Amino acid sequence: MILIIVNSAPTPDLEPIELLLALAAFEQDPTLLLLGPGIFYANTLQQAKKANGKAAGKVLSALPMYDCEEIFISQSDLAQLSLTPTDLQSFCSLVSDEEIKELIHQSKHCVTF
Repeated sequence: MILIIVNSAPTPDLEPIELLLALAAFEQDPTLLLLGPGIFYANTLQQAKKANGKAAGKVLSALPMYDCEEIFISQSDLAQLSLTPTDLQSFCSLVSDEEIKELIHQSKHCVTF
């Protein structure tokens, strides 16, 4: 498994999501872990960061079509940002700090943004 960890807020170019889609296209079994401000990638109310760009949440909503259904979000970070699970894409899963350590340990490769 390749784990993509995003702990920075969405940027206009959405590189982590593009990497995830590229890995999925080559059947590399990517998994996405959103931490801290990176959780805003999964926020359904997120707006595009540039003119004629795509909002991170809208791009993320297409991931299940590419068999990228393992999107994990830090439960403790979600609470710190005053967000609720209803603010997120419905297919995202909340994980504890202990489960995050296990995800990292099980990963063959980790890429951090």
